[in-house]
Amino acid sequence: MASLDRQTYKSSWNPNVIEMTIKSDNDSAGSASNAGTYAVDCTVPAGAYIVDIQVVGILTWNSDTNAFIVVGDSSDPNGYFESVSCKTVITTGVVASLNGYNGGVAGALYFDASGALGSYSSSARKVTASLVTTGTNTSAGETRILVIWAKPTDSVSSSYTAT
Repeated sequence: MASLDRQTYKSSWNPNVIEMTIKSDNDSAGSASNAGTYAVDCTVPAGAYIVDIQVVGILTWNSDTNAFIVVGDSSDPNGYFESVSCKTVITTGVVASLNGYNGGVAGALYFDASGALGSYSSSARKVTASLVTTGTNTSAGETRILVIWAKPTDSVSSSYTAT
């Protein structure tokens, strides 16, 4: 039977968190802006499991019409969150999570082929977030996206014995 030393296993799943921030004053020197798109991305390393993605409302967006966020990757730009309002849903103090609290909207990328929770990839992948504002005079708004992932440092494969 294959086995892994307990002490080594104990520390092998250190979680990692990447924080991405989208603010109304990004690229606009704090001035009011017209409709447009704010974008940010991060890279999750090869062999990692995405454990959760959380979208956190720090300051409700005040665009004239709306502000929608989508989160995904290069294969599916809205695979994690699709068009969630940062003006009416993810407002100040609200957290949307793929793990299902406060408006989590799990997309196609978050489930494997068998429907199991968790997202593994043997290659590095870029998680992208974009927030689209509509209308004019967007002078306030801040949303943070937390990508929580784990990459095992130890693994063990099964052994086989014919019966």
